[in-house]
Amino acid sequence: MFILIGTMLLPFATFAKKPKSNVNTYKDCYIYAQSGRNTDKKGSALSLTTGETFSLQNANDKADTKEIDVMLFFGKVNGGKTKVFHLFAPNDPSVTIDWTNDGGTSPFCKFEGKGDDKDAPYALKNWKVRNATKLVKVTNVNFENATSESIDSLQISDSYIASDIKIGDFIAFKLAETAAEPGKKGLIKVTAIEDDEEKPNLAGSGQYQRLIVEVKIQK
Repeated sequence: MFILIGTMLLPFATFAKKPKSNVNTYKDCYIYAQSGRNTDKKGSALSLTTGETFSLQNANDKADTKEIDVMLFFGKVNGGKTKVFHLFAPNDPSVTIDWTNDGGTSPFCKFEGKGDDKDAPYALKNWKVRNATKLVKVTNVNFENATSESIDSLQISDSYIASDIKIGDFIAFKLAETAAEPGKKGLIKVTAIEDDEEKPNLAGSGQYQRLIVEVKIQK
């Protein structure tokens, strides 16, 4: 009798459903540095709620700027002496931004357009919404097995830029109150840095390169 019951229960034990994940995962997301800012098939703006990349022009024309949570810049920021990759929020409420195309506040001024620039109407300063996404590099995180609870426990300071980004880095984020999904937290993992295959003569030039990232965000 006990053997029969055990046999009947075995299939249920074997095929028990795994609990549903409480995070969304987006793999192979890409984001270009500033020289891809308005290229239709590229783009320097990323939505962390969908994993979709936008050029600045497409962010205005085909989406809503409140969907853009993070951007990519290669260069010097805050007096740094070395050009490196920076993931940054479209807005930083802790600074007064000088939008002057040359000599203004980096990285924001690098996404401004000169008066005769055909892309000037899509400059970052002209967006209706610029999200102040909180971003901070973190270590000792279990990215692969991250849950909504483990992500929620991360301490995310009032920082709106993560600098010196390299392959293997983890960046914790918290979406702005103006974002498409306000207040949600998540993690970014940098999996690769790639050249623009359309510009072989500029291989290794950071402002033309792209980051490949994986994103995990609370549902």
